[in-house]
Amino acid sequence: MTHSLDFLQTAQSPLLRGVDIALVRDLFDRKELQTPFMFLSRSEVRRNYTTLAEALPGVALHYAVKSNNHHAILDELQQAGGRFEICSSREIDAVLRVGADPRTLVHSHPIKSCAEFDAAIAKGVETFVVDNVDEIHKLERYSDRTLKLLVRYRINNNSKAVVDLQYKYGCAVDEVLPLAEQIRRTGHRFWGLSFHIGSQCVYPQNYVKAIRSAGELIKALATAGFETGLLDIGGGFPVEYVEPVPSIHEFCAPIVRALRRHVPDTVRIIAEPGRFISASPVTLVCSVIGKSVREGKVWYYLDDGLYSTFSGILYDHCQYPVITNQGGPSRLSVLAGPTCDSFDVMYDGLMIPDHVIGDPMVFPLTGAYCAVSGSDFNSLRRPDYVVVD
Repeated sequence: MTHSLDFLQTAQSPLLRGVDIALVRDLFDRKELQTPFMFLSRSEVRRNYTTLAEALPGVALHYAVKSNNHHAILDELQQAGGRFEICSSREIDAVLRVGADPRTLVHSHPIKSCAEFDAAIAKGVETFVVDNVDEIHKLERYSDRTLKLLVRYRINNNSKAVVDLQYKYGCAVDEVLPLAEQIRRTGHRFWGLSFHIGSQCVYPQNYVKAIRSAGELIKALATAGFETGLLDIGGGFPVEYVEPVPSIHEFCAPIVRALRRHVPDTVRIIAEPGRFISASPVTLVCSVIGKSVREGKVWYYLDDGLYSTFSGILYDHCQYPVITNQGGPSRLSVLAGPTCDSFDVMYDGLMIPDHVIGDPMVFPLTGAYCAVSGSDFNSLRRPDYVVVD
């Protein structure tokens, strides 16, 4: 069973740090509000970027646009001096609109269609990630320029991230050198190495293991005549939802030590944070649009669900805190979405006080992998963003 939080508990935690608590408090007294909608705090975006930069000294942060591509987030990061990791032509367009230099972008998707390659190169992107020889062959058609290529590799680790990003991509360590040689034969430049442990990682030792492998690869590549210019350590830095995670400084400390020990000073190091920057700046506000009692449980039907913002429960394996402002005894409850699909259930076994139709509920930390993975199923209204600072 999951218990919700009330405002007294929330005010003593960082859950609503991304928005003015007094503003959210006021929502519970304003029945005329049109929900669902999402608060977005630019100052929280900047705070998260600065905090992670302090925890990873000497590592350039390239925000993973896929986690949340809202213009206000991209613009705030551009103003803060951040850079971007992109995976598609439309993501390139989004960051160019806020003034990003295409030459600083890292196109990290290991598999790209020729049309995607053409679009990225036409827009000025120079750095790409590959993990197999067939992807490298696609580059032979660009003989009029020299592209910079990172080889993405994977490691074997016993402790998985919540979302494992090594299952689908990444070559074996012993395949890196042959791929570097293939890159050289195409006339393009082997530029460095890339790995991505996963999303919502809670075991920094997996990064340490991958960095140790990077150090060994850099030496082997140098012996074969390849200079490593860049190491991309991926993203996955954890956020506290309903389960505790290490502080970001505690989490990053062994990573920083491993980088200093295994990676030469001549190699530029970057990371691809997404969730850590975009999760906490966004707070979702929903309303109860229906209510029933079924088999001893109180069912509340909300105006947002799994097919929209709560898609992060399905695809990102997240459970978001639930904040209410009702008193009285808690009852075993279910929160369901507004679609006609019985699959559209977000919380089953939630202990919350009794609510009535029209009551709002607040869900913090809904900025990462939520709106971007939602759909327009049933043509229901998707939440609008409200930028609060």
